[in-house]
Amino acid sequence: MPENSRKIMEMALEIAFSRMGKTSPNPPVGAVIVKNGEIVSTGGTFPCGYDHAEVCAIKNAGRDLSGAEMFVSLEPCCHRSKKTPPCTDAIINANISRVYVPLFDPNPSVSGKGAETLRNAGIEVVIMSDMAGKAFDLIRPFTRFITKNKPFVIHKSAMTLDGRIASQTGDSKWISSEYSRYIAHKLRAKADAVIIGKNTMTSDNPSLNIRLDSFPAEVKGYFKENLQIIGKESFFLEMLLKSEEDISVSPLRVLIGLPEKIDITKNFFKDDNFLIFESRSKEEVLQNDNSDLRNLIGADKIVFVEGNTKAEQAGNILNELGARGKILLLLEGGGGIAGSFLAAGGIDQFLYFIAPRIIGEGTSVIKTSINKTISEAQNLHDISIALLKDDLLYNAYLEPVSGLYGGKPCLQD
Repeated sequence: MPENSRKIMEMALEIAFSRMGKTSPNPPVGAVIVKNGEIVSTGGTFPCGYDHAEVCAIKNAGRDLSGAEMFVSLEPCCHRSKKTPPCTDAIINANISRVYVPLFDPNPSVSGKGAETLRNAGIEVVIMSDMAGKAFDLIRPFTRFITKNKPFVIHKSAMTLDGRIASQTGDSKWISSEYSRYIAHKLRAKADAVIIGKNTMTSDNPSLNIRLDSFPAEVKGYFKENLQIIGKESFFLEMLLKSEEDISVSPLRVLIGLPEKIDITKNFFKDDNFLIFESRSKEEVLQNDNSDLRNLIGADKIVFVEGNTKAEQAGNILNELGARGKILLLLEGGGGIAGSFLAAGGIDQFLYFIAPRIIGEGTSVIKTSINKTISEAQNLHDISIALLKDDLLYNAYLEPVSGLYGGKPCLQD
């Protein structure tokens, strides 16, 4: 194993992070090819239907790769999908001699079989289990999707130290600092969809786009010199803070519930990249003789979702978004929407920007009555806390790594 193997694998992982938000429903993967001790090529997974990281790296090399080594952030796939051939075929045909991976693919169609295919072809496969934790941080959403058939949901919220997201009057701009808001926009760039409720749209008129260029250089450069994370090592959080900005794809804007009046001048309707979920029937909605509303229905921009409770409706919304290939969702709505998703078991990660402010009475971050006592409260896992100048970023998961991957974050021989 090369002396700098960990650094090379970390490069592959950084490439994988850069591809988050651009590959769903495929996992984000990075690959680095080394020959005679020299890095000769890199590659990252392209959008679904196009080349995977391993194929990109091989094509980018543009040279004979006989005897080369490949470092890839996830076990290469060995199955033929409707759109892409197996990556193992490309590796074998390129005469690569050794492949390093940190963990096996959680996809049951691949897990362990990709490595077996390579070994059967005479290629050595090295499992870098010491890098498994970092690698798994980047595929938690894919793991949730491929093993549970559900999207992975991050609840992101900015709040005061006493847990309020708005004052009694509804004022919420701005609770957190510019530094926190900059990281929130970087987070949004990693999501396939961002979700709000009708009250948030009506009161805040959010754009829900990615506006990294609107922040000053002082804010953008701060975390390169001031990266401070305590608690469990989190490669996802580390990269979220320190990574360079890259070309971003705006997430799908999702609205839950139709407001009483449709105002198509709102920022939510600025282009066609949106979807609305409504619990009332189409017949009920059509009783409102509104041409804009009828146009939305005619354009299939409204999905009528069933469910006797808000939690059931939230579960059905997750099913619909998953069926559309959205595997990483960012929940930015108010406390009511968050409570519905929590009751549905639909929040997987909690990212809370906590500002050093005390407001007293105001709006709670999550409104739900599912937990009646302290002993019934949901315990969170894999806790990390980052310092964002004066704010804190609290990162926690509903399930630990072992809970998501059958107790084995890295399967070894």
